[in-house]
Amino acid sequence: MPTLIVSSRQALVGKTAVAVGLARSLADAGLRPRLVRVASSDTDAAALSDARCFASLALSVEGQVRPLLLGKAVELAEAAPSKKDALILEMPAGSPAAEATRPLNAVAILVERFPTLDVRQAASVQRELGDAFAGIVVTAVPRARLGATADKLAAERMPCLALLPEDELLASPSIAEVSQALEAELLFADGHTEDVVEHLTIASIAADPGQAYFARFGRQAVVVRRDKPDLQLAALNAGVQCLILTGGQGVAPHGVILPYVTQRAEEEGIPLLVTPKDTIPAVQALEDLYVCSRFRGPRKAERIGELMAAHLDDDAL
Repeated sequence: MPTLIVSSRQALVGKTAVAVGLARSLADAGLRPRLVRVASSDTDAAALSDARCFASLALSVEGQVRPLLLGKAVELAEAAPSKKDALILEMPAGSPAAEATRPLNAVAILVERFPTLDVRQAASVQRELGDAFAGIVVTAVPRARLGATADKLAAERMPCLALLPEDELLASPSIAEVSQALEAELLFADGHTEDVVEHLTIASIAADPGQAYFARFGRQAVVVRRDKPDLQLAALNAGVQCLILTGGQGVAPHGVILPYVTQRAEEEGIPLLVTPKDTIPAVQALEDLYVCSRFRGPRKAERIGELMAAHLDDDAL
């Protein structure tokens, strides 16, 4: 079957998002795309996460929820010769794409993230792949730099399939990732662990009615100390996405949250993330998540589909 390799020189450049976006584009073109995550080893945690993502979006091969080693992926492609099906293999970061293109007679796409874009290194990959190089996709491009980036690639005769602009939703972590980064106890999160946290608001440390302030920002996660039930209730009244309850100076790491706060959160299905960290360390722990969160969930899949529809060179693909 027609096979497309999605590769990158580095991790966390948006390769999984691009693979899902390409699958949606090929489906719109009348093909039956299927995604396979190739693993570097049997214990590749990143590959396992991506394979589960593909399965959750009904894009994997026969519900495959685990990544495959390259040899198994080659066998899979050879066993399904239908020209209507299209196989998209996401390779491990840094893995030579030529290893997969040759046995599969496939073409390869290179994914680069704008802040680390190195056209010379990309050109080296292009030379290695030769005719099997389909083009480059650059993610997280500042909108003001889209034109200059296109000109830069054109000057190097680098075929460009898409320049995808920066996007808050794609860069944002899930509630599960936030909880893990904060070493937090997660309460009342059934059905919400994959919800994306696009906006963080830090509650005041002073006595403040708060509700009008929180209401200005819409869907948000509010970081608030555990010893501030007035602000916790104000945030709940404003209809926030979740509460991140920090230790707060002088508060025991596992201090009690007032029952009327927990009851209200449980009744309204608003997750509580209870972390032993104080407010400033908690926010610092979350900063890196907004540049290295993993792609997952239907909201991100929908958004990458929209970006691909707007920016992908369909004819070149």
